[in-house]
Amino acid sequence: MNLEGKPEILFVAGSGEFGSGECQILDYLRTPGDKPFSAELIFPAEGRLVSQASEAGVPARVIKGHNYLTDFRELWRQPVAWVYNLSSFVRISAVIRKKKVQLVVSLSFINWTGALAARQEGVSHIWMIREVLSGRTNWLNFFWGRWLASRLANDLSVRVLLESSLAAEMFRRKRTRAKSLVMPPAIDAGWFESRLNRDNPASPPAAVAMFFSGPDLKRVREAVHALGEVVAGTGDGPRPIQTVSIFFPGLSQARQRKLEESLGRTSTVNGLELEFSDFSELQSRWKSFRAAVIFPGFDPLSRVVLEAGLAGVPVVVEKGAASELVIHGRTGFIFDYRDYAALGAFLQVVVKNPERGRQMGLSAREHVKKHYNLNAWKEQFEGILSEILFSSER
Repeated sequence: MNLEGKPEILFVAGSGEFGSGECQILDYLRTPGDKPFSAELIFPAEGRLVSQASEAGVPARVIKGHNYLTDFRELWRQPVAWVYNLSSFVRISAVIRKKKVQLVVSLSFINWTGALAARQEGVSHIWMIREVLSGRTNWLNFFWGRWLASRLANDLSVRVLLESSLAAEMFRRKRTRAKSLVMPPAIDAGWFESRLNRDNPASPPAAVAMFFSGPDLKRVREAVHALGEVVAGTGDGPRPIQTVSIFFPGLSQARQRKLEESLGRTSTVNGLELEFSDFSELQSRWKSFRAAVIFPGFDPLSRVVLEAGLAGVPVVVEKGAASELVIHGRTGFIFDYRDYAALGAFLQVVVKNPERGRQMGLSAREHVKKHYNLNAWKEQFEGILSEILFSSER
């Protein structure tokens, strides 16, 4: 308890740059009104989310750490992370003791430090998991195996809150089902729209945004080529799309620069100009996009789907956890893994028929506001927190 008699909760983020859970908790913590607890956020590195927390007056600090889970191609980093994170484990444990924290909430499955520190200090722990280890696009992401990852998540938590039914596939076993609950993501529509550039262009936007979860150069080239084929097939008249804006949410600036250098050798594809955009500028850019193409991976990029919906931008999403937020043919389109023919066909609908795209964007906005409202999520989330905090006091 603090001086106000409120319980202390520690939220441990998986990234300082981007994350659906991190963005959602920031939305929640900055909403007006008294919270039934005092909260502090811990980030593993500096980044745009740390700055947003500071601007919102949310107590936050950076305790450096590395990801416990990685892309398959960087599996070797995981044992190294366990050694490196010993220091962050000690520091977070000290925060728990000093602030008399009663509950720790981890906002990502790539960061295990909060869970381990909570176990060390005998404090209840909740895991909010958006990442997918059981999907087709994700190979073995954990060097001990998916089964043991799910078992440890269960053993280190009193509740496991999963962002999608796809993420829940890893927790189907009887011993973990009782603790797990699917809570789809939510967004503060009012806060987001207040920062959205509402300038409506006189003519339909001439850019398409593409979002990639992870630095897969082959996928970027294949996706851009698919869009280039669509644009090239529109004839010799004015081209409806001139630019592809490419985003890598959550990727460090150093790694993004390397990708840009590799992709920059061919700066145009079928006449399309490639633009590598700063993710921090996305909110001011949404209205300049005709459509958003989203390639989920280890991170499903569900936050991007919700933001696109509120901005009235139809999405074309590769099948996965994020596609659960889309009504195919109404608020956007869903295509199968690496089915670039289907991707091209869906893009053709939006590119050649701006009015269809506009109607889909309006439907997406209505869908997001109705089904992914932060107020409804907040009520359920606070109920879970109160239940755990109350039971720990008895």
